Amino acid sequence: MNEHTMKAAEATAAAVDLKRNLLLRVSLFALLIGLAAGAVVLQQAVARIDTHIQRTGSTVERLIAGEADQKRDAFRRSLEGMDLSSLDGIAPLLGICVAVEDIYKRAVVARCFHDGGAAPGAVRWLLAGLIGPDLRYRGVIGQYPGVKVGEFVVTPDLDSESVVVWSQIRTVLGMTFGILLLNLLIYRPVRRALRPADQILAVLARMEAGELSARMPRPRLIELRRIAAGFDHLAEQLQKTLASQRQLAMRLLAVREEERRRLARELHDEFGQCLASIGAEAAFIGGRAETRDPELLPAARAIAAVTAHMMESLQGILLQLRPVGLEEFGLGAALEALVGGWRRRQPACVFELKLEGAIDALPDALRTSLYRIVQESLTNALRHGEPGRVEVDLRCDAAGCRLRVVDDGAGREGPTAGSGLGVLGMHERVEALGGRFALVALAPRGMRVEADFPAEVVHTVEMTHD
Repeated sequence: MNEHTMKAAEATAAAVDLKRNLLLRVSLFALLIGLAAGAVVLQQAVARIDTHIQRTGSTVERLIAGEADQKRDAFRRSLEGMDLSSLDGIAPLLGICVAVEDIYKRAVVARCFHDGGAAPGAVRWLLAGLIGPDLRYRGVIGQYPGVKVGEFVVTPDLDSESVVVWSQIRTVLGMTFGILLLNLLIYRPVRRALRPADQILAVLARMEAGELSARMPRPRLIELRRIAAGFDHLAEQLQKTLASQRQLAMRLLAVREEERRRLARELHDEFGQCLASIGAEAAFIGGRAETRDPELLPAARAIAAVTAHMMESLQGILLQLRPVGLEEFGLGAALEALVGGWRRRQPACVFELKLEGAIDALPDALRTSLYRIVQESLTNALRHGEPGRVEVDLRCDAAGCRLRVVDDGAGREGPTAGSGLGVLGMHERVEALGGRFALVALAPRGMRVEADFPAEVVHTVEMTHD
C-alpha cells in the first residue's frame, strides 16, 4: 500500500458522517433515557411493594381477626367459611394477596385482590425476579382471650403490581418514542440539507477519474453553494492549466522528435559518408599493401575493422534516434522490426507481439510515443531483468488504445541508457498525450508496463496534430 492510499485510508477512518452520527447519538440517548427510566420505575415499584407488605401487615391482621370474631364464638375455633371480605376495600389498593391457614396448617382461603387488566408476561417475570420469594408478611389470627386459631401470609399481588408497572413503563416508552420521533424530524431536514454531499462526492470521483469538465451542483444550503462555486472556479483554472501544460508538453515532444530526426539525418549523411569513405580508403590501402608493402596490411585491416565497428555503432545510434520504418511503413512494421532485432540479439528469450486494431491510422505523435514506450520497456527488461519471456500487446478500438509490455525478469524502475527516455520520460510522454501510465511489479517476479489512451484523447491528439 503506497503512501497516498495509506493517507486516504486514515482520512476515511477519521472522517465523521454527520447524518449517521446525529441519528445514532440521539437514538442512543433516547434508548438510554428509556432504560434508565424503566430501571427507576422498577426500583420504585419494588420499594413500594416492600413498604406495602411491611406496613400493612398489622392492619390486615386486625381486619382478619375482626372477620373471624364476627362469625365465631368463644368455643368455636374453626376458620371455615372465611372469605376475606373484610379486605375488599383496602387490598386492591395495596396490591396484595392473602392466604389463611388454620392451626393445623391447612389452607382455609387464599385470595389475590386483582381488579382486572393484564401486563406482558416479561414484565411480571422481571418484577418477580426483582422482588424475590422472601418478601412476605406472616401473622397470627387470634381470638379472645388470646387463643390462636390460625395464621395468615401476605404476599405481593404480582398481577396487580405488574399492571401498575406496565402502565408506568408505557409512559416511559411513549417518551422514548417521542424522542426518537423528534430525532427523525431533525434528521430529515439535515439529510435534505446535506443531500448534495453525495452529488459532490460523485463529481469528485469523476474528476479523479480524469473528467476535469465535471462541475459541482448548486445546493440550497448557502455554505455548500459557496464551496461549490469556489471549487468550480479552481477546477476551471486547473483544467486550463493542464490544457496549457499538455500543449506545451506535446510541443516539446514534437521538437525533441524533430531534433532527433535532424540529428539522425546529419549523422547518416555526414558521419556515415565519412565512415564509408574511410572504409573504402582502408580497402584500397589494403589491396595495394598486399602487393607492394605487406607490412602495412595489418594496419589497413585494423582501420577497416574499426571503421566497420564505428559504422555498426552508428547504425545503433540512428536506430535509437529515428525508428526504422515508422514513417515509411507504419507502427506495426516498426514494432515488428524492433522486436525482431531483439530476437536476434537475445535468442534465449521468447518474444510475443500482439497487434490489434488500426494502429497505423493513429496520429504521428501517438504512434511515436507508443513506439518509444515499447522501445524503452524492452530495453529495461532485457538489459537489466534477464527475462525468459516478454509479451508486447497493443490494442486499439473504439474505447482507445491500450499498451501492455509484460516480462518475467527481475524488474527495474530506474532510467536506462537505451533510448534515453527512462520510466520518468515514459510517464511524462503518456501524460502529455492525456493518457494513463503505470509500472506494476508482478509476483513472484516480473514487471508490467501499462499505457492507456482513451478514445477522446486519441481524437484530441489527432485534431491537435492536424
